[in-house]
Amino acid sequence: MRTLRLLLGAVLFVLCLGPVVAQEPAKTQPAPAAQAMTAQQSEVVQVPDSYIARTKKAGAVLELSMKDAIRLALTNNLDIAIQDFNEDVNRERIISTKGFYDPILSFRVGYGSRETPSTRTLDAGSGIDVSTSNSLLFGTSLSQNVPGGGRATMNFSNSRQGSNDAFAVFDPYFGSNLNLTFTQPLWRGFRQTQTERQLKLYNLDSRISDSQFQDTVSRIVQQVQNQYWDLVFAIENHETGRQSMELAIVQHKNNQKRVEIGVMAPIEITKSRAEVARREQQMIRSEVQIIEAQNGLKRMLAPDPKATIWGLNVLPSDRPTERQVAITMDEAIARALERRPELEQVRLEMQKNEVDRKFAKNVSKPMFSIESSLTSNGTAGRVLKRNMIDTDGDGIPDQQGPGIPVPDAPFYGSFTKSIPGAFKFDYINYSVYLNVEMPLWRDRTNEANLAQIAINERKLNSQMKNEQQTVMVDVRNAYEGMQTQKKALEAAQVSRQLAEEQLAGENKRFEAGLSTNFEVLTYQNQLSDARVQEIQALINLEKSITALQRSMYTIIDDQDIVMAKGQNGAATPVTK
Repeated sequence: MRTLRLLLGAVLFVLCLGPVVAQEPAKTQPAPAAQAMTAQQSEVVQVPDSYIARTKKAGAVLELSMKDAIRLALTNNLDIAIQDFNEDVNRERIISTKGFYDPILSFRVGYGSRETPSTRTLDAGSGIDVSTSNSLLFGTSLSQNVPGGGRATMNFSNSRQGSNDAFAVFDPYFGSNLNLTFTQPLWRGFRQTQTERQLKLYNLDSRISDSQFQDTVSRIVQQVQNQYWDLVFAIENHETGRQSMELAIVQHKNNQKRVEIGVMAPIEITKSRAEVARREQQMIRSEVQIIEAQNGLKRMLAPDPKATIWGLNVLPSDRPTERQVAITMDEAIARALERRPELEQVRLEMQKNEVDRKFAKNVSKPMFSIESSLTSNGTAGRVLKRNMIDTDGDGIPDQQGPGIPVPDAPFYGSFTKSIPGAFKFDYINYSVYLNVEMPLWRDRTNEANLAQIAINERKLNSQMKNEQQTVMVDVRNAYEGMQTQKKALEAAQVSRQLAEEQLAGENKRFEAGLSTNFEVLTYQNQLSDARVQEIQALINLEKSITALQRSMYTIIDDQDIVMAKGQNGAATPVTK
């Protein structure tokens, strides 16, 4: 019926136009309809340049491929830098704990003096009312905690003592002592020490930090890819709008020609010009989407707010392609359960709990320790010979006389003789002790610790099952989402092809006078929407594949990223 009405309208138009043409065959003046055209209707509308062309002309452009964007993000991204600090902290904690085994060297020096009233003749000798003595002490000690719970100590002390004691054989007296002591637990605390436990826990924490770091890297890679494709879509959407505007301009120019020859009413020019303006507004609005997508990508690539990239226009050089993923859902789930960092972190927490369990079990044992000591003495001094003298002349010695030095005595000398004597081990003392310690009745503290560890083990088992189910759901959603996006892309491709065919057919009908300007513009809008939907479907498919790679935790391998240890011990992502 519609075609019939158009044919009847065309016939009537020709019949009405015929008498006018017959009456004025030589008239060359424009038709009244053409005379009614305003300056605005007859203006020339230019097709704008593409966004990429305009941006390149403006300069300050950074063209990035997907791999370049990922490389910059892994190098500069602040989230990765923040996560990297955790590795540094764990490394310092391990070093700090290992400091327990660092040897400790100490020195001691001092001087002392003492005065004591003599209350007995034997205190200092007859006629000496005040007993005095002075001493000079100096020495050093070296102690070392050894792996396995033992502790070794070496003390080397020296002293010089002088007094007014009339009975002293050495005045002054020089003494040197070398003492070696070693203590070792034999049952509780043997190898299972608090320090060794802490080192194991910190090493496991470091592995957990590595796993979290890799998880952060995979998340950043996914975000960069998604943001990169968002920018690609924004630019493609803008280009589609520009092409749509170009079609509207072509239609507008055709309408101008038709009005000029008098086969179309001037109102159609107004309609087509309004449509050009509307599509131009849409194209301008799409630039806002480009700006937002650019800023989102720059934030992930910039190391700080003053980075050079903030002053550049980023243009992606890669375009999405329809990719095929040859993997079944069961294979994807199995791979995810094997590789996902969340599950690895729970397994490491289980290992930490096992370390605590072994330590608490060891603490519950009685303590047997052996303590051994070896001391070597070195002695020297000014050796004196004491004689009794007769002070009252009765022929009977009644008072201790002054000491007479005996230089040829074996121990006559000073530190130069006592110190070497301590290292000769001529005079040694040694001892060996066995210490035993155990609770008198029960150790409720350790029993409670073991109970807490058992509860935590059951908790971690439940957490592992929960994480496994979460991973399975994540993979299923990503896999089925990818399959849905494939179907959506196929439907969008068919829709775009049909829209192109419909527009081509409608243009032919319009040229034959069987269609209206409104219908042509409508089909143009439909084609523009179909192209946008196809681009969006292709981008969505790329994002769904990325989501599946992330859910299986293969996104790092798929992007040829190597997790290398840096000089500071932190894991550093490197793209091949």
